[in-house]
Amino acid sequence: MITLEDALVAHSRVSLTNRETPLEHFKNLSEQLNFNLFVKRDDLTDLALGGDKPYKLEYEIAKAIKEDANILVTCGSSQSNHARLTTAAARKLGMECAVVLSRDQWQATQGNLLTVYMMGAQVKVVDVEDHWDLEEHARELCDSLSSQGYRPYYIPVSGSTTYSCLGYVRESLEIIKQLDEQNIKLDAIYTPFGTGGNFASILFAIRDKGFDCPVIGISVNRNKEECEVNLNMWWQGLCGLLQRDSNTPKGHYELYDQFVGEEYGVPTEAGLDAILTVAQGEGVLLDPVYSGKAFSGLLSHAKEGRWKSNHNILFIHTGGTPAIFAYSKQIEAHLIKRGVSIAP
Repeated sequence: MITLEDALVAHSRVSLTNRETPLEHFKNLSEQLNFNLFVKRDDLTDLALGGDKPYKLEYEIAKAIKEDANILVTCGSSQSNHARLTTAAARKLGMECAVVLSRDQWQATQGNLLTVYMMGAQVKVVDVEDHWDLEEHARELCDSLSSQGYRPYYIPVSGSTTYSCLGYVRESLEIIKQLDEQNIKLDAIYTPFGTGGNFASILFAIRDKGFDCPVIGISVNRNKEECEVNLNMWWQGLCGLLQRDSNTPKGHYELYDQFVGEEYGVPTEAGLDAILTVAQGEGVLLDPVYSGKAFSGLLSHAKEGRWKSNHNILFIHTGGTPAIFAYSKQIEAHLIKRGVSIAP
């Protein structure tokens, strides 16, 4: 059977990142939590303040270039990390970008939205009940741009397509290499579960390479049943693209939906506590939408005593930290609630 590496090479990609992201041992939090905590720092990708999206975009934009597109069109919430990084990728490759964003309470010219304006994207803000309903508006924008002589290429919310999942398969191979270099045998991997593309890709790659540890997804936006549907969709798609049997067993994985809170994008108290725990323990910033909620799930399991001193746990930090500035009032209120004195 063809190796995963060779199967990946058969698919076109453009380069948006120029270095490996670190896989770090968080010594202080390891002592505090009483197990070995390792963090894959995908918040440190070198494109417009970092995050996981460049790995996905490297493959999706390669398709856009093949189709001779000259403007990328995408959509998301007003503080979309994906909108920021799609705009940055477009500019890096000499293309235009247009984004359709949902009108919501986080729509401040701050954080991700500020950078989107700075990088010169065309921005259209629309009223929808759910930012997952933006595709219709983005497709209409594509039609309008085509009538103006542009050659648009549409990338869905979060950049998640079967093809873009190849990006995190490739990133997972990087993780496997780093684990081998550091002689780390994992007992579990934790990652945020949004659209599920990253989760499916990580699970797919590590199973292909013989890793049997549990992969644990902490949902940030949908219930467990919907997560399962997405996981199966991406899994089947990857099997097709990478020449694997679609009946390949997924092994041990777990999905949790009790850390979402009120809804996607709305901070939770546990998520804000998780942000403070990592900031004050390691000087590393999580975000209130993805990594903060996911880390709150890990902390909850730690509090239950699931992980012991001899366990090695990997957390995937997917980035998103520019959003903390748009959430500054909520974070300030939480700091005060936790006894931090804020200077007048």
